[in-house]
Amino acid sequence: MIDLLRQKAARTGLCGIGIAPADDEVVRVFPWAKSVICAAISYLPPVHEDERDKSIPRGFVARVAQSTDYHAVLRGKLDRLARNIPGARFEVCVDTNPLPERKLAALSGMAWRGRNGCVFVEGCGSWVVLGEIVTDQDLKTDDEPLPSRCGDCTICVDSCPAQAITGYGIIDHTRCISALTQASGAIDLCLRPLMHNNIYGCDICQQVCPQNADIRPQSPEFAADMFPGQSPELIHLISMTAVEFKNISSSSIGWIRRTRIRRNAAIAAGNLRNKKALEASAQMLNDDNALLRDVARWAIDKINLDCRAGEG
Repeated sequence: MIDLLRQKAARTGLCGIGIAPADDEVVRVFPWAKSVICAAISYLPPVHEDERDKSIPRGFVARVAQSTDYHAVLRGKLDRLARNIPGARFEVCVDTNPLPERKLAALSGMAWRGRNGCVFVEGCGSWVVLGEIVTDQDLKTDDEPLPSRCGDCTICVDSCPAQAITGYGIIDHTRCISALTQASGAIDLCLRPLMHNNIYGCDICQQVCPQNADIRPQSPEFAADMFPGQSPELIHLISMTAVEFKNISSSSIGWIRRTRIRRNAAIAAGNLRNKKALEASAQMLNDDNALLRDVARWAIDKINLDCRAGEG
């Protein structure tokens, strides 16, 4: 069965597959579960030469969200793969259930855990997203968990601006830039500078990793540069109306909702200290949301402080 699944997975465009037994955490969610088929797809988009106006303040969006929303792509592939398990009860999971997917991926022998907390798949590096097929079939495999390849390398630890990697695979989510961009509510004043111009996510610990050095884009589904792209205009994001958000709410970053996108954009504007973002930030001072008024005031103070320093 596993050989058939591997063949079908490769034809479907999955870059990794493995089988793990359904442990207590899985059975707690799916009492009927016996096995978990773990799968991965590479989301790495091609690098596009950015020829847009460099003087316009722009944000940064992590590669996982620069193109097509991976949830629908991966779910479709897993649904097709699951049909090859005869007579099985199954549930496809793509960020929809509280499964320990990274742990399961490592236990299945499909991936190994890196110091930066990411999982690495042969040929794809850590530029992967994970999904699972939970089944009532007792599937067996001889695959063993893969050893780490990090060795004594600490490039990811040393490169993290937030010093959020506190141990092997241990991330302080109160400081992690990616986690901050996704968190709801207000961002502490001392943490805002760490976010730089990040609107969604952060790729630093993956970009610097030697294991990712030779990885190339593999999935054509993620070749198109769609909203928000890699470097959206901050002025547009700060001023985004409810109608404008509705048009892009199904994009990869739509789930964090309009308020968080605008909050992150205002923080990015303050960190970049680009006076072209002043007008949009000033308009945010009139917003009904107190959180947005607060970050707008902060951004304006940062921009004006830099302008005054330049005049002096």
